[in-house]
Amino acid sequence: MKVCKRCEKEKRIWARGLCKSCDIATNPQKYMIERKKVEKKKTESVTQLKKKLDAIFSLYIRQKYADDSGNVECYTCGSVKPIKSMQNGHFWSRSHLSVRWDEDNCRCQCAGCNVFKHGNYIVYTTKLLNGIGQEGFDRLEQKKNTPFSPSKEWLIKQIKFYTLNTK
Repeated sequence: MKVCKRCEKEKRIWARGLCKSCDIATNPQKYMIERKKVEKKKTESVTQLKKKLDAIFSLYIRQKYADDSGNVECYTCGSVKPIKSMQNGHFWSRSHLSVRWDEDNCRCQCAGCNVFKHGNYIVYTTKLLNGIGQEGFDRLEQKKNTPFSPSKEWLIKQIKFYTLNTK
């Protein structure tokens, strides 16, 4: 142990006759570590991807049933409104992930039918049975009862598909 030239305390001497703390105080640049910000590629969570797919799939469904002027007829009440004021109504609830993004399960509905009349279920059921037939309806019901947990890869693939197929 030697005596530091600056603080005059008996300490282990580093460079130029100074202890470590005095050397840092007099020469801070020597000890500065350049920290490069490593930008992490933010990966989206499954929840974020589901929201993204919901939005693009809803637009796809509304465009699918729209006429050339951008108006859509409500599947259950028949009112005609622009695409932006319509919603993607699900026959089987969105909580059933296996049919959440199934085109047979979804039709355009006005907010009145989809939200306030809870999907206008009786009319929706009748029209859907006539539209896709009993076999299609049974297939949809069977698919609804099938457990499904979408992976990130599946969600990304679906987002790309529906993005390419929207106008």
